[in-house]
Amino acid sequence: MPLNYNNINAITLPFIVPEMADNYYKYSPVFYLMFKGDRTADYNGGTWIQQPFQYAPLKGGPTTFGSTFDISQVQVDTAMTFNPKQYYVNVTIDEAQLAINHGGAGVMGYVEQQMTNGGQAMATNLITDFYLDGQGTNSSIIALDGLLAAYDDGTNYPSYGNVSRSLVGTGASAGINGYYLNVGGVLALNTLQKAYGQATFGPMQPNLFSTTQIVYNALWAKMLPAQRVMDNFGEDNTQNIGFNSFRFNGQRVVVDQYCPSGDLFGMNTNALTVYISTQEQFAFGFTGFKELPNAWQAAGQLGFIGDIVVSMPRTGFVLTGITG
Repeated sequence: MPLNYNNINAITLPFIVPEMADNYYKYSPVFYLMFKGDRTADYNGGTWIQQPFQYAPLKGGPTTFGSTFDISQVQVDTAMTFNPKQYYVNVTIDEAQLAINHGGAGVMGYVEQQMTNGGQAMATNLITDFYLDGQGTNSSIIALDGLLAAYDDGTNYPSYGNVSRSLVGTGASAGINGYYLNVGGVLALNTLQKAYGQATFGPMQPNLFSTTQIVYNALWAKMLPAQRVMDNFGEDNTQNIGFNSFRFNGQRVVVDQYCPSGDLFGMNTNALTVYISTQEQFAFGFTGFKELPNAWQAAGQLGFIGDIVVSMPRTGFVLTGITG
C-alpha cells in the first residue's frame, strides 16, 4: 500500500480554520422576529392554550316611544383552543472523543459545535412547521398549528383552533376566516392588493409579507419603478437582524428560505403570538447529557413546548401556486 505521508506532511500539522462553515441550514428572518422577538408570550401550563374571541354583535337598533327592546340573550363569544406542541433535538456525543478533542489539538470544541448544530436544527423544525398546518395534511397533527390552517378561509381547513369556521363566519362576519387564493400562475400586483385589502380591518392589517426568493424577485421587478429605498428589516426592533426588505403598502416584504415554494403569507404580527413554556428545559433549554450505562456515550435533548396562536385570522392571508 502507498505511504500516507511524505517528507513535509509527516512533520507538519494541518492548519484548521477555527470557524465552522454552515453549508446546510437556511436563514429565516421570520423565526428571529416571531420566536426571539417581542411576539412571544409565556405559556405557564394548562391542558391547552385558549384564545377567546367575539364573533357576533349584541342586539340593538333604532327604537321609538313606547317600543320594547329585544332583551333575548345572544351568543357573541367563544374560544379557540390549541394543544401545546412538543419538539426535541437530540445531541449524542462519544465521550472518548473528548480526550482527542482536548488541549491545543482541539481547535474548536466538539461539544460546543454539536450544541450549535442542535440549536439550528430546533429553529429549522419550528420555522418549517410555522408555515404549514398542524392538521395532518401538510404537517402532522402533533406539529405547530401553522399559518396554512390559520389563514385559510375554509377551503382547505374547515376548522381552526377546534372551532368550525362555518359556525362563526356567517352573514357579514368573517369569523375566523382568513383570505386564501390559489393563484395558479404569475402573481399580479392587483392580486396582492386584493389579498391585502381583504385582510384589512381598519388599523388591523397584514404588516409583514413573507415569501420565497423567486416570488420576491418577481415582486421586486414589478415594484422597482416605484421603489426608492431598500429597507433594513429589523431596524425598528431592539436588535437589527440584518435582512433586507422592500415595502408594499408600507409593509415589509421579506425572503424566508423556509417559506414553502410558490407561497406568500401576509401576517398581522400584532395578532400572532408564539407561546413558549416558562419551564427552562422546554424554552429552548437542554436536559443535560445522560450517560449510557454500557458505553462511553452520552445523550441530551434540546426542548420546546408551546404553540403559535393567530387570534384574528381575518387579518392575514395566504397566496399559493405562485410561479413568479
